[in-house]
Amino acid sequence: MTSRPGLAALALAALCACATDDRTAPRGHATAPPRPPVSIPEGTDVAGVVHVVRPGQNAYRIAKAYGLEPDDLMRTNGIDDPRTLAVGQELFVPGATRVLDVEPAPGFAGSPDPAPVAPRVDPAAVRPAPAESSFAWPLKGVLYGRYGKRGARNHDGIDIAAPHGTAVTAAADGEVLFVGTQSGYGKVVILRHEGGLVTVYAHNSEIVVREGDRVRQGQPVAKVGQTGRTTGPHLHFEVRDGVKPRNPLLYLP
Repeated sequence: MTSRPGLAALALAALCACATDDRTAPRGHATAPPRPPVSIPEGTDVAGVVHVVRPGQNAYRIAKAYGLEPDDLMRTNGIDDPRTLAVGQELFVPGATRVLDVEPAPGFAGSPDPAPVAPRVDPAAVRPAPAESSFAWPLKGVLYGRYGKRGARNHDGIDIAAPHGTAVTAAADGEVLFVGTQSGYGKVVILRHEGGLVTVYAHNSEIVVREGDRVRQGQPVAKVGQTGRTTGPHLHFEVRDGVKPRNPLLYLP
């Protein structure tokens, strides 16, 4: 199957518009289902902190203090209903480097913690991947860069540090949409998957597939490097719905 130049051009335009500045070096409970917490593969370390919920704090205020979307914080910690958040509960905050003081909700005066109002979240903005096209982690390493705001810039993916030359594998079955070099991203591979989803693998030292190739989940597509704007070997991994970036952690098992 051949690639589609139109979609490739759109994907590249989106990359150029949102080229990341990855100059951050690596450093370093939950309610019951139906919403399981994000599963990190064995052998992968995660940079982050544990925030203990204090009186007057709710999921919305905690998430915003750390620069996260409330639904991302709840998804990471397996919380289905933010009103179940309890004082003393431990929340893992991915990507954070220190525990922050979170101001209590307005009107809180030391009385028992009121049930916080569920934040209004657009389901389309955080919808998980369909079960029939679930993704797998593209490699094992140190997850140290989170999705979202990074200062004044948007960080459209996650960063996973690993030794130079480590195999980077396809997160799902798909087609190689683009292979080449992009400003900021260095050597990059873009794959197209079912349902219009696209994955991006950047900063590679070597690419081992060609445009138009069909790949299977877990098949090597590149090797970890530090091409583009970065200070150390790692993979910058993105998930896009067409050209719109999504939080990769919401698509990983």
